[in-house]
Amino acid sequence: MRAVALAVFVCGIAVRSFAVTYVVPPDRFEIERASAVVIGRVLGSHVEASPFGIETVTSISVELAIKGSPAGVIQVHEPGGTLGGETRLIPGVPSFVDGERMLLLLYQREDGTYVVSDLQLGSFRFVRDAYGQELLVRDESEIEGWDIHGSPHREPHRLAESFLHYVRSVVGGEDPAEDYLAENAASVEGNVRSEAIHAAVNAFTATSYLLFYGSGIGARWNVFPGTVGWNQGNSETGPQGSGTAEITEAFGIWNAGGPKYVLSGKIANPNGFLDAPDGTNNIVFEKNLTSAGLQPFNCTSGGALGMGGMTHANFGAGTHVFHGETFATTLEADVSMNQGLGACTTNQLPSAIFKAGIVHELGHTLGFRHSDQNRTLTASCSGDPTLDCSSNAIMNHILAVGLSVQLQAWDNAAVSAVYGSGPACTPPSITVQPAGSAITSGNAAQLSVTATGTSPLSYQWFTGASGDVSTPVNGATAATIVVSPATTTSFWVRVTGQCAPVANSQAAVVIVTIPCVPPQVTGSLKDQTVLAGSTVKLSLDYTGQGVTVSWFQGANANPIGSGQIFISPPLTQTTQFHARAANSCGAADSNTVTITVQSPRRRPVLH
Repeated sequence: MRAVALAVFVCGIAVRSFAVTYVVPPDRFEIERASAVVIGRVLGSHVEASPFGIETVTSISVELAIKGSPAGVIQVHEPGGTLGGETRLIPGVPSFVDGERMLLLLYQREDGTYVVSDLQLGSFRFVRDAYGQELLVRDESEIEGWDIHGSPHREPHRLAESFLHYVRSVVGGEDPAEDYLAENAASVEGNVRSEAIHAAVNAFTATSYLLFYGSGIGARWNVFPGTVGWNQGNSETGPQGSGTAEITEAFGIWNAGGPKYVLSGKIANPNGFLDAPDGTNNIVFEKNLTSAGLQPFNCTSGGALGMGGMTHANFGAGTHVFHGETFATTLEADVSMNQGLGACTTNQLPSAIFKAGIVHELGHTLGFRHSDQNRTLTASCSGDPTLDCSSNAIMNHILAVGLSVQLQAWDNAAVSAVYGSGPACTPPSITVQPAGSAITSGNAAQLSVTATGTSPLSYQWFTGASGDVSTPVNGATAATIVVSPATTTSFWVRVTGQCAPVANSQAAVVIVTIPCVPPQVTGSLKDQTVLAGSTVKLSLDYTGQGVTVSWFQGANANPIGSGQIFISPPLTQTTQFHARAANSCGAADSNTVTITVQSPRRRPVLH
């Protein structure tokens, strides 16, 4: 099971969504600062409440402890999950699949429990590539940021055997060569479409630019052109400055596209993304994020810069409609910058990277997905014609400092669609209703519907009266379906578009006629020999519906009995019988059976 649950939400539910920005450290640094390193297999996951909030706990059967002393089955905690009507949605945490074999770098919290060290940076899967090589790979779609040299990070693939040797050597205090990279393993990021085919904003819905929630809904602020006030809960320390200038500049960058973020206060408030919603949109620095496994930022080796996103929103009755599309209403968002950043010089952490991280995380608080990934941030958006896809944007999952930290074409398109005068969404409507038909039982009928509206459109067929969704037709999710009902049945289809309301078709009745089939005699009557004065019992085997059975004696045309079973009158002489099975479609006769009658022997009389 995945460690993060996506669920259908109700009004007032607490939901969080964020992404993590990294300066990705060298592997050696991550191995050295991990509390434990294990190879294990995933047994299963469950969700529970903890002092750190809702967490998904995954059982790992430890195959080998390379570092530390975990043994047997250990419990790995990760923030996120659904419990008791509350959901914490965290796309950035590692995902676990039952039965999967993994290499995990773990961090042991103060309460003794384990979390994956630095989230995605400490999670490796064993896989095989097209060349048959066994690799250890991280989820590169979830790792956004730079390497320690300030270049956009490109996640490599590691040869499993060579990398495990390197890990053991580092744990053993040695200085091994980093000769474990798979040279011919291509990164999935190489498939992102180029800017040459960047489509016009009018081709995409506002929802398509947003992170995915239950039933595909997105979340947005519904207050613009009013303002959203933010609080700076504390100040950054050291060479980076207080952070106020970076916040103000980041607000200005996004506000140029239409939102109105305002830094309205500097009231001391330590609450950030991982804390319970408090009604304050808060930006905090030097935030302890170790409860999620994010260890402090290291100025020479790197780590997580911070996280940000929507913290609380109204779903269900709290949704709103904008340009014909339905959205959850964002109520609170937070940005948390990691502890340790304030100790870094501007040579170790360039101010442009520090600022770009804040700008990027604020984009997630506006609800935006990554420009180069799908709406669940689990794969590239390349090849999905419904998604505007670009690798040249502030919201690209690999942050590019060279963009001068300004909104690019994709970012402007997202702001225009979600908060500006972007394309209106047209709800679906039925233009050609499905037509009924008449078939003979065992044959099939084709049903079709034609609908219009902002694409993509999805279809689900049901049986029964239009609007009755209690009996969906399994697998019937296209505009045209083929059905073969056993009896006369009504079918209708619901068309769902990118904005409400849905469109329900009229019901189309498929009338089923059952063909008339004459009966068939399936067994033979057997000859018998009986004594005079005896009766015989005969039984006819047959198939068919609405069948009556008549019995005849000799050449007599008039029946002498009826029913499947016939008992003759007492017989005094050899006689023949046969039966006839008949219904409204025809008749079938049995074979003729001969009943031989013998006289009883007389005993001799003794004198």
